[in-house]
Amino acid sequence: MNSSNSSIFINKDYNPIIVSVILRRYWWWVLALVTFFMSIAFFYLRYTKPVYDSAMIIQLAEKDQGKELLEIDNINKNDDISTEIELLRSQLLFEMAISKMNMNVSIFAEGKILTEEKYHQSTFTVLPYALRDSSLCDIPVWVETMDHHKVKLTYTLNNQTYSKVSGVNQTIRTKHFDVAFKVENWEILKQDDNNNRLYFTFNNQKSLASRLIANLQVNPVDVNAKTIELRYNGNNPELCKDIIQSVSTTFFHYDEEMKRKSADNILAFIQLQLDSISGELKDSKDSLTDFQRKTHLTDPENTTGSLTENMDKFQDLLFELENESATLKMVNLKLKSEPNRLDIYRLIPEMLGKSFELSLTKQITDLNTLLERKEELLTNVTENNSELKTLNSRIQSKIQSIRRSVEVIQERIRAQIKVINGKIGVIEGEYLKMPQKKMEYNRLKSMQDLNEKYYTILTEKKVMYSISNAGYTSSNRVLNEASLNLVPVSPNRKLVYAGFVFVGFIFGFAFLFFKYITFNEINSVEDLKQLLPDKITILGNIPQLKESSEFSQLMIHNNPKSILAESMRNIRTNLSFVNSNARIIAISSSISGEGKTFVALNLAGIIALSGKKTIVIDLDLRKPKVHLGLNVPNEKGISNLIIKQATLDECIRHSEIENLDFISAGPIPPNPSELILSDSFFEILEALKSRYDVVIIDNPPVGLVTDGVQILAKADVPIYIFKAHYSKRIFAGRVRELFDMNQITHLNIILNGTKATKGKYGYGYGYGYGYYEEEDKKKKKKQ
Repeated sequence: MNSSNSSIFINKDYNPIIVSVILRRYWWWVLALVTFFMSIAFFYLRYTKPVYDSAMIIQLAEKDQGKELLEIDNINKNDDISTEIELLRSQLLFEMAISKMNMNVSIFAEGKILTEEKYHQSTFTVLPYALRDSSLCDIPVWVETMDHHKVKLTYTLNNQTYSKVSGVNQTIRTKHFDVAFKVENWEILKQDDNNNRLYFTFNNQKSLASRLIANLQVNPVDVNAKTIELRYNGNNPELCKDIIQSVSTTFFHYDEEMKRKSADNILAFIQLQLDSISGELKDSKDSLTDFQRKTHLTDPENTTGSLTENMDKFQDLLFELENESATLKMVNLKLKSEPNRLDIYRLIPEMLGKSFELSLTKQITDLNTLLERKEELLTNVTENNSELKTLNSRIQSKIQSIRRSVEVIQERIRAQIKVINGKIGVIEGEYLKMPQKKMEYNRLKSMQDLNEKYYTILTEKKVMYSISNAGYTSSNRVLNEASLNLVPVSPNRKLVYAGFVFVGFIFGFAFLFFKYITFNEINSVEDLKQLLPDKITILGNIPQLKESSEFSQLMIHNNPKSILAESMRNIRTNLSFVNSNARIIAISSSISGEGKTFVALNLAGIIALSGKKTIVIDLDLRKPKVHLGLNVPNEKGISNLIIKQATLDECIRHSEIENLDFISAGPIPPNPSELILSDSFFEILEALKSRYDVVIIDNPPVGLVTDGVQILAKADVPIYIFKAHYSKRIFAGRVRELFDMNQITHLNIILNGTKATKGKYGYGYGYGYGYYEEEDKKKKKKQ
């Protein structure tokens, strides 16, 4: 059962009859909405720039043959690809890549809605020779074709407009720039100029890179395989491909150059140390040779072999400690408040072989990484950037940590030097007991051997690192080349059309569903059976007829074989089953326009044709219609009878049908309710019962006024009229109220205006009247 209240009716249950009605009436709404959304999709695709993309997969690979020979890892070896990914994403590398593409000038075509960048697709070419004012960058220089193969360049700078007319395929010189304007086909250029507004701009490389880098995507594909995907999307497929290729090529060259510089710096440092030791070795050899020449001492007897051996050992230790102390002093010197990253980077190889290599190398490497990150940030942000401030704080903390470590190590080395110097002093004291020449010889010989030893060590390290560096090769390679993808990735035409069609269907079916749940019409007898109480009797239905008239007409006698006559006879028969002795039949409805007057006239006519004396009373004193249906004036009627201004015989009139009389409403009174419910009316009713077999009362609509309810309750056969496709389903609630309030105990229903399904004869009526028309219109609007 559906729920209702006084103003809103909502269908909650499934009703196939209503579904059928909704589909028949509103199916075209679904088609219209789908067409509407397809039109939106068409215009969306028409005026949305297509987005293309180009992708490339690169692999970071390296081969270290030196490790196979020497069993040492190359310093350039790196198993983490996050550094390379950040480099590929960096503004620095992107600016380098853009600068290699020679995008000094961009050419555009401005249409009525969209502006397209003509990268490698323009009908003209601009070659910049000189730009004398950098403020002209990114300002459009408009191109206009003229007669005799000339073009006019126009631009506005500092609120002043400049223009220059020149021939094509030659250098155009203005106050602010010199360019060569090249055209291959003049007619195509003129056609392009007619269709669009053409212009070009001088590009600022930094702003151009900042504008384009937003569409660059760098993502790891497989960390273990060190594969990285480069993807770029934009409105020009060739530009996407060229940017991806330029970024990858620039990255390979930059990465190779940085690794080569790193290797060269380390080898240069080792060579510098070799040069220093070589000088000291030469001096020690020269000193020993001079001593031997002066003293003529070539091979003195070694009487204190163990003493010499100890001296050599302590001298070695002292040399190493002094060398380490000098290195620590250099570290302290380089650790300024604003350290130079290159100086810090050069400290790393100086840690090789030192006792503190493990404790300081990691910290210096971390500091170098922080300084590298700071340099990357400075290319994109200002000094006030929060991330940069945090990074500066971390750099200072790292510097202080290294300094504290250096101080601790220096203190330890100083203590060790002090101890070793003491031991050397003891050994030298013992040497004083030896002959002076032998002691001097041994000293000079020791210095020579020590220098030879360190020279040999550094030479070996240089050879080993050279072999390692030569065996280490960076074999970064492209796995998937960037292709020219001419099919846009967005918008997807099929997906857009499918999506908008789907939305159209959703809105269409939502509209149908809304119409279904708010459907408030009665269309068939089955609807009435569902909406009305079980004690209601359905007398029948009256078909919707084809011909129309302004008012309800008595037409049952004009064609006794019509569908109308057949339906009226069927109702008359059903009345005999309801109450065969019925004398008073009261007919009412919810509102005017449902056909109660039409039913009253034609039901009276069909009863009169059966031989019973019948009279129709127009009791609708507010909007009388009976006299209009019978084409007579409304001079005297029931209102005159009730107030005793006329006699019964004066008010009774005869119709075209034998045995059928009627009493019109008469002049409209100011107090119709009091007249209808007065005792005088019921006295008139008793008088008519004595003269006629059947009295049919055209009652006022009980959905708007209540004075007709008492007449319905007292009638032998109360009849309530609903009109198909006109009466609202909430009107059934009024009928329920009459039963629930015990105002009536039985009621008979006739459905008027149903669609005929049989019979080839028919007459129509289509009268457009209402009960208190303004109130009726307001009520319909509200419903």
